[in-house]
Amino acid sequence: MDRLPQRFPRLRRFLILAGILALFLPVTPRSFALEQADPDTPGETTVPYNVFLPMVTSQAPKLSTRLGFGALLSPVTQYPEIESLRAGWYLDWRVTQNPSRPLNMEYVQVVRLHQKLACGERFNHDRNACPYTVPYDYNVYPDTSAILAAVQANPGSLWLIGNEMDRRDWPGGGQDELLPEVYATAYHDLYTLIKGADPTARVAIGGVIQATPLRLQYLDLIWQSYQDQYGQTMPVDVWNVHNFILKEDLYDYGASIPPGLSQTQGVIYATDWSHVDQSLFDQQIRAFRQWMKDKGQQDKPLVVSEYGVLYRHWACETWDGNGQCLSWKNFEDPQVVQGFMLWTFDYFLNTKDCSIGLASDECRLVQSWAWYALDDVGQSGGFNRYAGLFDPTTKAITDTGTKFRDYSLANLDALNQ
Repeated sequence: MDRLPQRFPRLRRFLILAGILALFLPVTPRSFALEQADPDTPGETTVPYNVFLPMVTSQAPKLSTRLGFGALLSPVTQYPEIESLRAGWYLDWRVTQNPSRPLNMEYVQVVRLHQKLACGERFNHDRNACPYTVPYDYNVYPDTSAILAAVQANPGSLWLIGNEMDRRDWPGGGQDELLPEVYATAYHDLYTLIKGADPTARVAIGGVIQATPLRLQYLDLIWQSYQDQYGQTMPVDVWNVHNFILKEDLYDYGASIPPGLSQTQGVIYATDWSHVDQSLFDQQIRAFRQWMKDKGQQDKPLVVSEYGVLYRHWACETWDGNGQCLSWKNFEDPQVVQGFMLWTFDYFLNTKDCSIGLASDECRLVQSWAWYALDDVGQSGGFNRYAGLFDPTTKAITDTGTKFRDYSLANLDALNQ
């Protein structure tokens, strides 16, 4: 640039400014033929050199990287307004080699597991008719070759090993039921497989349903079994939990009892309205963070990969001393669902505690979270029809989806890690 003739000061200043802009703006170089007046021939121009100027392009929209959702029923690309949510990540409880990434959002891979059953079925709740195979073993979905292909195609991804492995099978279905010692084996095998193919991958445990004493006991057994089997501390890059508030017994709708535990009852709430109790929600998150600290894992991030409002019936909010309900409330009310959702967003974003939180994230308890669900509006298991962000039939955004979108847009900077 010092070679430019000094008799063109305006041109010199222009080129200096263009060079400075090129350092700070996303650019695509384009060559412009710069015409300058020929001082020896008035009225004529010459083109003595080309100047490469930056062509400024629009940056990719900012995403709320902390904020995510679970997509259950349809590919996310089926929803025309999906990008308007500006969500930073999602999961669909699968392993996918070429996942859709609207606005380049993160896709979280989920390896599915299950205790191997002697009857050959994937799910069966009757352990008398369909016991575990002996010796104990597990099945993995998809197979390891498909997992390896997805690992290699998606370096640096977050991998969740299992989903609700603390959930026993129920009549007609199941999640990822595993005894604690079998989960420890499966986690070791898959952690080794994934990290061997991609050292930059981040590996997390599967999310237990809720951080109650029973389920933390289940995690204690996994933690100790890993140490006993492999002679080392269980390696976890990211910790993961679900945060539903559900009853724990063997015979009622709820979270049941984790496999391998002998108890027949855990936490039983006085009313179903506890399902959206804010103090219990906070209590469970703090309990999980305290468990992490006790295991020397406080410096690890925590993701809540699934939570929301499942119930869709009337429930007693308060009782008198004689067993009479003083206040009935309906879960099937959009204000109840949306109010709870927005409260949880504020809670996750703003709740900090340096005694148990992540110091590198301003002591926040939770680093990212996923609302359940993008598109489940009552089709799956009779869950609450106001929890879905999109209608899976019309593909239109719902009022709850609009509330999600508005919160995301209003808090983009704070939600962008």
